[in-house]
Amino acid sequence: MHYLQDNGPDYTMRPCLGQSTFRFFMLLITAIMIPACAMTALPGAPPTIKIGVAVPVEGLDRALGYEAMFGVKLAVQERNRGQGLNGYRLEVVVLNDFNDPVEATTQARALITDPDVMGVVGHLSAAATLAALPVYQEARLAVSIPWTLPAAGLNSVQDGVVNLAAPAEMTSDRLEAVGRFMGFGELMKLDDEDVSRIGAEAQALELVTDATTGGEILLALDRAGIDLPRFGQVELGSPQLVQVAQTAANGLVFVSPGPDPQQVTGADDFIEAYQNLAGFPPGPRAVLAYDAAHVLLDAIEQSLASNRQRPDRSDISARIGHITRDGLSGRIAFDAQGRRIDAPVWVYQISEGRYPGVPVSFE
Repeated sequence: MHYLQDNGPDYTMRPCLGQSTFRFFMLLITAIMIPACAMTALPGAPPTIKIGVAVPVEGLDRALGYEAMFGVKLAVQERNRGQGLNGYRLEVVVLNDFNDPVEATTQARALITDPDVMGVVGHLSAAATLAALPVYQEARLAVSIPWTLPAAGLNSVQDGVVNLAAPAEMTSDRLEAVGRFMGFGELMKLDDEDVSRIGAEAQALELVTDATTGGEILLALDRAGIDLPRFGQVELGSPQLVQVAQTAANGLVFVSPGPDPQQVTGADDFIEAYQNLAGFPPGPRAVLAYDAAHVLLDAIEQSLASNRQRPDRSDISARIGHITRDGLSGRIAFDAQGRRIDAPVWVYQISEGRYPGVPVSFE
C-alpha cells in the first residue's frame, strides 16, 4: 500500500521503505486520522464511514489522479457539512493504483479488507478498472466509475457497479461523426512517431494512443512539417498532452466524456470551491469524479435511511444502480448493466496551448 504525503502545493507519493520511513508515514496517517478518530472516540460523537478512491497519485498519470481525487474530496466535504449522512461522518481513503492493472488489483484488495469502506470511486483507465472490478464484486463493494470503459466491460457485471462516462464505442462513433462533419471521410490512424508512413492520400489523422505518446507524435509531425488536421480519442485528452507537445498540440480535436466546468452553466460555485480545496482549477475528470462520488453517497444515504444501524455493503451495492440525480455533467441514470443512459460526449479543440481548449460547435 502507498501513502499520501502532503508537502504543500506539490504532492508526491512514497512507498514504505525502511523503518524510519515507516514511522514517518504512520505518524502522518495518524495525524490525518486524528479528527475522525477523535470524533468516534468521544461520547456522543458521530460514527464514521469511509469511501475509497483508487487513482494514480504517483507516476506519469499523477496529475489525472489528483484532479479526480479532489473532485471526490469536495463532494465528501459538502456532505460532511451539518449532519453528514444520517448522522455519519465521511472519510476518504485514497490509494495509488498507478493506472496499472496489477497495482489496481492490489489496492482493490486493500480497500475491501477495511470493513468501514462502503464503496469506491475509481479507476481512471479501462485496464485498471477492469482488473479491479472482480475484487470489488466478490466483496459486494459498490463502485462508481468516473471515466470511459469499453461498453463490453460492464456486460457481465452484476449489481453494484455504475459508470458515469460514455463508453469507448460511443466516444469513437462521435469522433468519426466529428471528422465527417468537418469534411473528412476517413481518419488515418497513427499510434507511434513514425510519421514517414503518412502518404499523400491522407486527409486527416487520428492519434490512437495515450496522451504522452500522442504529444510526442504531435512534436514529430511538427518537426516533419506535416500540417494535417489531428483528432484524438478520450485518453488523448489530458494535460499531459499539452505538457509534452506544447504549442504543437494546438488544433487537436478530441472527444471527452466529461465537460470543461468553465463551460457548464451554474458551475461557478463548484469551480471556486474546487480551486480553494485543490489549489488548481478543475477539469473534466474532476467533474465526473465529483458526480461519481455523489452517486455513491446517494446510495449510502438511501441505505442508511432504510436501516438506521451500521451501513451494509450489499445493500449499498444493490441500490447504486438505481440512483438518479442531476449532476454537473447532466442527468444521471443507469441501465441494467450500470451504464449511464444517454451519456453525454463533449468535443474540444486545444487552443493557445491550453487543455481542454475550446468547445467545438456543430451548428
